[in-house]
Amino acid sequence: MNVNKELLKRINLIQRTGGFVDCWMRPEPTNTYNKLLCKQRQRNLDEIRKNNLYFYSRLLIARSEQPLTKELEEHWKETKHKLILGASLPFILFKTEKIDRDIRDPSFDRPLNVYRTKVSMEVGVVGGSKIGKVTIELFNDIVPKTCQLFLSLVRGDPFGHAYAGTRFFRIVPDLYCRGGDVIKDNGFGCYLPEGQTEPMGVECYRLKHTVPGVLSMVVSSDNEVCAQFNIIFKPLPQFDGKHVVFGRIIGGPAQALERISALGLPLGTTTSDCVIRNCGWFTRSGQYREGNQNTIKFPPRRKVKA
Repeated sequence: MNVNKELLKRINLIQRTGGFVDCWMRPEPTNTYNKLLCKQRQRNLDEIRKNNLYFYSRLLIARSEQPLTKELEEHWKETKHKLILGASLPFILFKTEKIDRDIRDPSFDRPLNVYRTKVSMEVGVVGGSKIGKVTIELFNDIVPKTCQLFLSLVRGDPFGHAYAGTRFFRIVPDLYCRGGDVIKDNGFGCYLPEGQTEPMGVECYRLKHTVPGVLSMVVSSDNEVCAQFNIIFKPLPQFDGKHVVFGRIIGGPAQALERISALGLPLGTTTSDCVIRNCGWFTRSGQYREGNQNTIKFPPRRKVKA
């Protein structure tokens, strides 16, 4: 009885107050509601368009905080002029003469199905900038013994002899440079390969000094090869029949030879020490292997004033 009475009270309350319906269904939007949504969307689009026009107008008159290329070029001209006037030694970056590396010699072309070893040398100035890293192709199909001697010092032998760490002790501007003295580092040393009591002899003079970037092994007056080598800056027919050509530069900075040449004096001395910082070689699979540094203690030498 009491239960029915409570039920009637609740029905009466719902009838009088309308009750509470927990339904999430919303009524369909009316035309007025849709018009309000369209107006709100249009206001948002107008605001976006207004902002876009504002940013576009700013972009048209905007200027980078970095100087223009023309301004940088003018500033570089002034700086370059000041550096040249205040320098005590010649700047290798400002060498005007250009070595023609476009000369070709068909005799250097690699035959089909012939593998030629490639080595790398990084050259720089002591206490100065890096000149460049060049890639050298060895003619081991023509002068295998000479190439093997050169490659052994690129890798470094068990006794501490290596090209890395030696200098180009002779640089004649616009002609050639000479280095590779792993014994005394001054041109008076003679390297004996491991297990030999005498220097290696001349292999052949088949190839000529016809193009810039050619490497040739120095031959002494006694027809001995002491592992010193030349890099020529121009065709030098006077070297033909006197030094053994065994390789050529095939890659590296375009001005590497000019930069080395600019460090030389007419008598062959150098204004600054140009050294081989690192050496390495490439395997048949193309992997690069770093060579050892020279650990021989070179005799002291007298500094030559420019």
